[in-house]
Amino acid sequence: MDFYAIEEIIRTKARSSLPLMDSMVSSLVKNGGKRIRPLILMVVFRGMNGKVGVLEQAYRSAASLELIHTATLIHDDLIDKSHIRRGIPTIYARHGIPSAVLAGDYLFVEAYALTAGLPVKLVDNCVGALRKMAEGQLLEETIPQNELDFKTYLDIISSKTAVLFKSACESGALLADSDQTQVDMLGCAGLSLGIAFQFIDDILDVLGNEKITGKPIGSDFLSGKMTLPYFLYQDSFGPLPHTRTQKTFQSILNKLTSDSVITRGKEMALSNTNKAKELFHILKNREIRTYLLNMCDQMLNRIL
Repeated sequence: MDFYAIEEIIRTKARSSLPLMDSMVSSLVKNGGKRIRPLILMVVFRGMNGKVGVLEQAYRSAASLELIHTATLIHDDLIDKSHIRRGIPTIYARHGIPSAVLAGDYLFVEAYALTAGLPVKLVDNCVGALRKMAEGQLLEETIPQNELDFKTYLDIISSKTAVLFKSACESGALLADSDQTQVDMLGCAGLSLGIAFQFIDDILDVLGNEKITGKPIGSDFLSGKMTLPYFLYQDSFGPLPHTRTQKTFQSILNKLTSDSVITRGKEMALSNTNKAKELFHILKNREIRTYLLNMCDQMLNRIL
């Protein structure tokens, strides 16, 4: 029931009276995604025995997070010049730079609108997450990828990806009237889970099935990005090819998919997932807690 209520809000807000805008934003929302962030918010809210009286606020907060996430994807595709997202052409590829900027902005506005009337702590949490995301994106864009070290890479993915997982957990806890210690612990769980999620995504860019991931294999390499597998590759085999083409990607693929890279990457994803699961044990509702722990395992199973 929670999922359908949130989905209805998301689809209602991702509409416009202008046909072009409506086509751009509604098609991306309808094409989906797993809705992981709103799901985590609701699971934490339910797991901390959130009251029925604030359920509508939880739905709005969850939908707002998903619209923010979708807006950032539109802008990421523009920045990265990506042509495929979830198996279909991106808004940037179909409509160009101005339309992609405006479509992302439109969803940001709708996300902000959903926060009207929510508790100040919740709004402040959302604003803080957005600041971190903007800072993480700028950090990624201003540091040449060949000068990026692993610590800075972790800072970037913590800001760009993991911060919304953190915000989802903290928002669910705040709405359930949890104390600050519980909010902080669940925020740390979300951050660890978000880092694991990005590690998994990075690994799938090397190992994944394009029909499942929705993007061509090796996209990160071809776009010049430094992600987890490439840091691990350099640790074991030395520098990456100076020129990044499909041919040079194929030339390193055997080493890139070796145990020295992939097994280590899986272990790092597992470590962060286990850290999140340990912290999620503070959830009060046993059934909901078990559901969330299983969800963490299912996320990890994508690469195991």
